Order: sequence, then structure tokens, then C-alpha cells
Amino acid sequence: MQLQAGQNIVLTSSEVILTLDFQGHTTFRSDIDPSAFLLDANGRVTQDADFIFFNNLQSVEGAVRLTLTPQRATLQARLKDIPPHIHKIALTVVIDGNDALGNLARLSVAADQLARFDVDVSGRQEKALIIAEIYRYQGQWKLKAIGQGFNGGLEPLAKHYGVDVAAPAAEVAPVKISLEKKLQEKAPRLVSLAKNATVSLTKFKLESIQARVAFVLDASGSMSRQFKKGNVQAVLDRIAVLSVQFDDDGAMDLWGFAQRHKKYPDVTLDNLEGYISRIQNASRSTMLEILPGLGGLNNEPPVMNEIVDFYQGSTLPVFVVFITDGGISKTREIKEAIRRSAEGPIFWKFVGLGGSSYGILEKLDTFTERRVDNSNFFAIDDFAKMKDEKLYDLLLEEFRDWYDKAKAMHLF
Repeated sequence: MQLQAGQNIVLTSSEVILTLDFQGHTTFRSDIDPSAFLLDANGRVTQDADFIFFNNLQSVEGAVRLTLTPQRATLQARLKDIPPHIHKIALTVVIDGNDALGNLARLSVAADQLARFDVDVSGRQEKALIIAEIYRYQGQWKLKAIGQGFNGGLEPLAKHYGVDVAAPAAEVAPVKISLEKKLQEKAPRLVSLAKNATVSLTKFKLESIQARVAFVLDASGSMSRQFKKGNVQAVLDRIAVLSVQFDDDGAMDLWGFAQRHKKYPDVTLDNLEGYISRIQNASRSTMLEILPGLGGLNNEPPVMNEIVDFYQGSTLPVFVVFITDGGISKTREIKEAIRRSAEGPIFWKFVGLGGSSYGILEKLDTFTERRVDNSNFFAIDDFAKMKDEKLYDLLLEEFRDWYDKAKAMHLF
């Protein structure tokens, strides 16, 4: 059944799935952000959790779920499980950027096999739209085609439903859109990581922070298995997503170390794919070397001290991800490098990757001989079993605490 704006149908099933399809014209350069609002009898949200969007993909009780993919969004509602105080669910879309609804080639919503609503967007200048509503009426659930636009985008739409646009939930959307857009343009294979990264960034209140990002890579002989399995490149991919978020130019400094160390070309979305293989094959190496010219044993202090010197005087905080499979023995020298770095803008995130004997790295929480606690450690026993959402939580844990203290101390 083809619906027109203002027309409604009765929903007889206990579950309904609305599929939203959209596509811009070839000149369309903005981002499209679907969302839903769970509303009371007065047409208002009663809590922030009733705003369903990329960073809050389901209602508190799980009866309403939003699934997002490129050019499509799916809203699934188990009607029998929706709390009694919720009288209406509004499906909406917001355009972030210079485009308006009129720059879309198509925008439609379909309810299972029951009905379809094709929104007439020709010539429309609004940036936000209420597409359709699921609502209670005399003991039944109904679906109504709406098509009501809002000129100002997310803010007037959110205010219309009683959402405080200053609340964290409403502020997060631009962060996600910017991150996904950058990845979609140059590294579409990483887009799926953006949602998990942004959830963690928001959780730790890091979504608006600017920082430089560095990746330090243990290339000692015992790491050969992690290189061969692709785990090193996989970790680099995930850190690159954070670099795109934290740093305006999205460039990430990278060092490799074994007995010796070397700074390699900056990692960007343009050269990320296959980066690790390229630096491995850049020149001849011996049987005991993973990266040519670095040797086979691990020696952490020299590369750590070079990093401290490199970032001395930086006006931005520096987030350093340092991966190693252990065998840490130079306790005194490592502690001294960390102590030096605590006088400046550096935060160390040490990641144990499939190894053991992490030594002082596991005991940094008790290291008090420094100006501020500027380090954290966690280990990954089996990278293949590590969920991305958990990985991003572990990567970002304690960074905000250090950031606030370091900023108050004027370390950057």
C-alpha cells in the first residue's frame, strides 16, 4: 500500500520493522543521520535514553532498536513490550552539512510488506524531517506517514520533542558524522569501527578533545607471530580510527623498535592499508629481524626517550599507544623515561599483545616518582577474541583523567 502524507494504517502484528532508504544526488556531500524519539502522551521524551540514535541504538528495555548501514536504517519495534507511558515513536532524519532535503535523490520508508511512504523532497530546503510515526490509538497501534520538515536541523527537531540539545546525547551526533565521513571517503573498510570508537569516546568524555597520536611497535623477534597473523596491522587500523578523531590532519607518528629503533613515515588513511607489510619489505633484513635494520632483541628505553624529546613543547596532548609482547627487563631506564615524560604532554597506553613478562608495565599504577600518573597498561592474550567495543574502552581508559590533570598543570 502506498501512503500519502497524513495517511495511516492499523498495525496488526506485535512487531513492526520500518526500513528507511535514502540516497543523495551525485553532488550530495553531507551526512544523513536517522534517529527515533520515544514520546509520552504529550509528545515529549521523558528521559535522554528515549532519544534513539547511533550512540544509543536501543531503548532501555530493548523493545525499540535502530540498525544503521550506509543509505539505510532499520527501526524494529516489539509493540507488546513498549512501556505503557510511551504513546508514540517518531522516525526522523537529519542532514548534517550544506545540503538540504531537496538534494536527496530519494527518501522512503517501508513497513514490512504492509505499506510504503515515498517522501517528496523536490525543492525542499529543510535539513530535518519527521518521516513517520508509530502511535497508540484506542488500544491499537497505527503507522502514520508524516513528512514534516524543520529548517534548522537537529536542534529544532530535538527541542520539538523536549530533548535538551545541550545534553551529551545530542552533542555526540556531529562527532560520529565527522568520523564516519572521513573514513567513508578514504577507508570505507574501517567505517564499522567508527561506531564502537565513538561510543567509547563518548563514555570517557573524549569526543571533543584534540590530541596528537603516536604508535610504537615492538619488532623484536618474539613478535613475529603477531606480525604474520595480521594482528599488528589490525591494531594499527583501530588506532588510526582514533587518530582521525583526535587529530585534525589524521596523521599518526609511528616508531618501530627492537635493539635499535626508527621513526617511519606518518600513517594516514591514504597509506594505512598494507602499511605494516610495506615497512617490513622496505629493504633487506636478516632472519632474526622483523623490521629491517632494527635487530632481534627488545630495547625500550631509547625509543621512549626519543619520543619524549620529539614531543617536548607540544601544545597538544599526545596519546601514545605502545604495543609489546613483553620480556620487559630494563625497569630503571623505563621508569626514568616515564618520569621525564610526565613533565610534558605525553600519555602512554601500553598494550601487551599475546605475550608475557611485562614487568614494570604491569606495575605502573604504583609508580609515584613522577609529576602525574601518565600511563596505563592492559594485555590482550588473544587478539582474535577481543571485541572492538572492549578494545576501545581499554585503549581510552584513564586518558581523560590524565588529560584533566595535565591541562590544569599547564603541561600542554
